[in-house]
Amino acid sequence: MEKTITDIANELGVSVSTVSKVINNRTGVGPELRKRICDYIEEVNYKPNVIAQSMIKGHTNMVGLVFGDVRNPFYSDLLYYIQRELGQHGYMVMAFNSDYDAAKEVEFINQAIQSRYAGLMLITAKGDLILRAINDIRAANMPLVLVNRTLKDFNGSFVSVDNFQAGYIAAKHLIELGHRRIAFITGNMESSAGYQRYIGYKQALENYGFTFENEHIYKGDLKFETGVKIAEQYIQHLDVNPTAVIICNDLMAMGFIDYSRKNGVKIPEQLSVISFDNITYSALYGMEMTTVDQHLQEMCTCAAKTLLQQIESPDNTEILRTMIEPTLVVRGTTAPYAPEGPLTEV
Repeated sequence: MEKTITDIANELGVSVSTVSKVINNRTGVGPELRKRICDYIEEVNYKPNVIAQSMIKGHTNMVGLVFGDVRNPFYSDLLYYIQRELGQHGYMVMAFNSDYDAAKEVEFINQAIQSRYAGLMLITAKGDLILRAINDIRAANMPLVLVNRTLKDFNGSFVSVDNFQAGYIAAKHLIELGHRRIAFITGNMESSAGYQRYIGYKQALENYGFTFENEHIYKGDLKFETGVKIAEQYIQHLDVNPTAVIICNDLMAMGFIDYSRKNGVKIPEQLSVISFDNITYSALYGMEMTTVDQHLQEMCTCAAKTLLQQIESPDNTEILRTMIEPTLVVRGTTAPYAPEGPLTEV
C-alpha cells in the first residue's frame, strides 16, 4: 500500500505541513530536517497524489505556455529556459503551438482554464480576441504573464525586451555603416514585438534625416520559407534595391541569406543584413549573422519568477512590468557602404 503524506509525517515524528513544505520545495524547513525527509521520501518511493493536491490548492501543477511556432528555435529555447526555471519549483509546462492563429490561442487558453492550470504565459498574444480571453483568465483568478509582448489596455504583468530600441539600434548600426537606403522585412504587424521594431526603424530614419519609403517595406511572417520567397524577389532587382535589409527575426533572415548566397549574392559585400533574436544558429560558421540579442534566458527567468510570485502569493496584487535592454551583436552579415557625406543623428 502506497504511503500518504500523513504516514510519512507520523513515521518521522514531524507535522504534515513540514513534509508538505519539503515536497513542494518551500522554505521554512532546516537543511538537516529537509534532507532527512527527502531521504525517507526516496526510500519509500513516495508519489504525491496530484489530483488530491490540485483539489486542495484549487489548481494543478501545470503551467500553460502559448506561442506561435515550435519550429522556430527562438520559441524552443524559450520553452527550455522557462521549463527549467519552473521545474525547479515543482511545476510542469504544457506548450501550446498556435501557428500564430489567435483563435487557436483562445482555444488553448480555455482548455487551461477548464483544466485548472496553475498559471499561463502568453508569448504571441495579439488582437481583440486575446484581450477578451484575458478577461476570462482574470475571471478564473488564474496567474498570467505576457512574455516579449505588450497589449494595449492590458493591466497586468509582462516581461519583454525593448523592441522599439531593438529596431532603432538595428537601423542605427546600418546608417552608421554608411547605408542610405534600408529595407525592412516585417513580422506580424499585429504583434507588439514586430510593430515596435518597425517603429524603431522608422524613428532612426527620421532622426538621421532620411525619408521613409513604403516601397522598402516587405511583409513577412517570421518563417524561414518566407525569407526565401522575399529574397527571390529582392535579388532580381539588387542593383536598384536598398543596400541593406533589416529582417524581423533570425529564422526569416536565415532563409533570406541562404537563398541570396546560393544565387550568387555576396553578403555583406553587396548587401548587408541584420535581424533580431540571436538564436544559437545565428552564430554558426557560414551564417554568422549580425543580430540584436533579446537576452532570452534573462527574459525567461524573469518571466517564470514573475508567474511564480503570482501563483505562490495569490493575495499579492502587485503588477510587475520588466523591460530588458537589447544588445547589438555584430558578426559577418553587415559591412560599410561608402557614404556621400557625414551622417549626424538629430
